[in-house]
Amino acid sequence: RTAGVLHAPSGWPAAFPPAVRSAAAEAGTSYTIPRAIDSGDVVTPSPEVPRPAGVPCEVELFQNVEMDRIGIAWFNGDGVFPYAPPAACPGPWAKVVLKMTLRNDSTYSYLDGFTYASLWLDGVPLYSGGAQDNMGPTRWTIERDVTDYSAHLKAPRDGTLRIDGTPRYTDEFYSPYYVSATMQFYPATAVNPAPRVPDEIHDLTGWGEGGPEVVLPRNVERAYLDVMTHPNYGNDLFWFTCMPAAAMVEFPELTNRLAIGPNRFGLELEPPPQGCSGGAFREVQVSIDGQPAGVAPVFPRLYPSFNVYWNTTRIARPSPPPQALNLVPYRVDLTPFAAVLSDGAPHLIGIQVAGSSHSLHMTTLAALLIYRDPGTAQVTGQLTRNTLVDQPPAPTVANTLSRNAAGEVSGEVRTVSARNYVIEGYIDTSRGRIRNTVEGNARFENVLAPYSLDPPDLDGDVYRLAVDHRNTVSAVSKRYLGGRLIAEDRAVTRYPLVLAYAFRSADLQQRFVQETERWRPNIGRHITRLNHEAGLTLAVDEDGQPVLWQGQHGYSFRDSQGSCYQTDLTTQDGAVTDELTGVNCPGRVNRLFWASHPDGSPDSLGWAEP
Repeated sequence: RTAGVLHAPSGWPAAFPPAVRSAAAEAGTSYTIPRAIDSGDVVTPSPEVPRPAGVPCEVELFQNVEMDRIGIAWFNGDGVFPYAPPAACPGPWAKVVLKMTLRNDSTYSYLDGFTYASLWLDGVPLYSGGAQDNMGPTRWTIERDVTDYSAHLKAPRDGTLRIDGTPRYTDEFYSPYYVSATMQFYPATAVNPAPRVPDEIHDLTGWGEGGPEVVLPRNVERAYLDVMTHPNYGNDLFWFTCMPAAAMVEFPELTNRLAIGPNRFGLELEPPPQGCSGGAFREVQVSIDGQPAGVAPVFPRLYPSFNVYWNTTRIARPSPPPQALNLVPYRVDLTPFAAVLSDGAPHLIGIQVAGSSHSLHMTTLAALLIYRDPGTAQVTGQLTRNTLVDQPPAPTVANTLSRNAAGEVSGEVRTVSARNYVIEGYIDTSRGRIRNTVEGNARFENVLAPYSLDPPDLDGDVYRLAVDHRNTVSAVSKRYLGGRLIAEDRAVTRYPLVLAYAFRSADLQQRFVQETERWRPNIGRHITRLNHEAGLTLAVDEDGQPVLWQGQHGYSFRDSQGSCYQTDLTTQDGAVTDELTGVNCPGRVNRLFWASHPDGSPDSLGWAEP
């Protein structure tokens, strides 16, 4: 049997082991998991972070810290918590895992306006994610593989925990959130050796174009930027539903109280206007000393409270859409700039969200990862080509909106951006000259089809919106030593979203798709395929009671080290009604290679380096 309408891609490449490929026709097992609707359970099809064999050393960062308002958490009167590496496991580590649990005991937590929680160690972001908004006590757990940040974790640090949101009237929540966090350190063994990890990690969170400047070692061989971007306030909460500002002026009917929007009732309970202005294009622009250096996509996380007039948060219960609770970083390869970064001068790494209406509405969390040449104190070289310099973000917008004689506004707004670029450079290292190339392709398309009728009588208001959002970013990075290929990384990331919205009904189809193909001398080709998708439907009657409330979720991951994972969930009326595990995997069992990244987070393949 199958798991509803969601399926993993079937054309797995020949690089996967024969045992995995031959199992593609096998069906999954099926069983029912009864869950009480008011239990607050959060169920996701995604796997936990794979672990190596052995017992980890655990470091408790904090336990049940109370957060009763937006802002940073306070720990015994201080805004930071202490971190120290485990004395019993000094490293090197085969893997490091961050595990966090968040809960709220109130039946009204869905009204709190919780947007994102984030955690840093000395400014380096380790986690950012949204909330599970249940109409009852709720609890959810996330995990992150932070092994690549091992260099930063070797020394004591000050940590910060923050919750952003838009609570009603004040900055206080209806009831506190309680947050706990631990880190697990797995000692390296002969079977599970320590991977090659970056030598330095630098904080670049939230500085945008204004700094800080960083002075790096003079022997940078490789450089990468991990970026997480999330909206906090205002129109950017629903940025991919935003109409052009000129269209909102020409057609004021689009500012409709029934539209998708962040506004809430005021103290007088007046009907707030809704609708999003400023355009639907968002893209992260990375620069070095003002020179364009790369781009990163912004994940279209749908903030679950669409409209103040009806409770839309049910749509994500009990299983939210992709990346709703745990935002996955996107890694930008800055290695062609290695010679520039190694000159001993201070450098400004700029991170800016193109299209955002306000710098405070969209937050960027970023870390710069540096690999050094251990054989020399100084590398030299230069940046030789950068075609991104002449391609600033300039999306085209086609607008067919019109108003008929009855006052109905309808039509289509299509926003498109497409850029191809090449960045090249070389460095002279202790091993010889290394030539680095990055070829990037960023394609963005957003189509909005609204219908709005806004007569003087509020009872006659009508609003509908169809959203078709597609964002694909691909990159090919190659490194050559003396003309010989020593590393190649190919990655394609897709963020498709389709939404059909009307007052009291919403249908959401969302996917996170990632395909990678990488080559290293020790392992040959390493291929991964990730597909996480959700189909969610909610419709309520005039009393706000659901008449249709269901979901289909699918999560599949495979790699050429033998990983095979697939889990499909079916939900109905707020509870899981069916779960299929091991679909199309050998023996109908989910198995994951201990060093794999099935969540799609950046994988340096350190385990494959000598």
